[in-house]
Amino acid sequence: MTVFILIASLLLTCALGFVLPPLWRPAGESVQRWPVWTVALGVPLLAVSLYAVLGNPNGLRPAPEAARSSDIGPAQVEQMVARLASRLAQQPDDAAGWRMLARSYETLRRFEQAADAYRHLQALEPENPDVLVDYAVALGMSTSGTLAGEPETLLAKALSIDPNHIQALALSGSAALERGDAASAVKAWKKILALVPADSDIGRSIAANIAKAQAR
Repeated sequence: MTVFILIASLLLTCALGFVLPPLWRPAGESVQRWPVWTVALGVPLLAVSLYAVLGNPNGLRPAPEAARSSDIGPAQVEQMVARLASRLAQQPDDAAGWRMLARSYETLRRFEQAADAYRHLQALEPENPDVLVDYAVALGMSTSGTLAGEPETLLAKALSIDPNHIQALALSGSAALERGDAASAVKAWKKILALVPADSDIGRSIAANIAKAQAR
């Protein structure tokens, strides 16, 4: 479970900027779930993105100024998220809207609702491996940090579509380790080593985690 929380936290921290690059915490660095700075960063970034989708609700300031202002807080973001959810109830085929809603809920740490939004998105984009991985992460975070069951099934489907999907490989390795299958974890993570520079941060960190798994 710890390895999944670590990877998922990093992926979701990246999602605050609405991108998911392949990141991994350096080996030996302490795990801190949801540091305060990620929330502080996430609120203004989320506000800007919601402005782009919804416009300027209730006479609030334009997005660039809002991002610099301490006036934008969780309550106002919650209002915009609720507005987006209401719009999607009327426009359920808006894939971009469901993606924004899911990531908004992730930023607010409302993982059950994020998973439900990803469920809608996955129905619209069933062969999108990024969506499958994001859905798996949200489900895992909503169930006390476990990838057992549906999350692991989603990861397997993502890898059947894109066998070189780095996040899916990282998380499938975590799922294998979670169930005590260190060999399968190492196998998945070694595939990542073939896809990234050996001297990159992710390459070094993956290698370190492989060594730890092999030492079990």
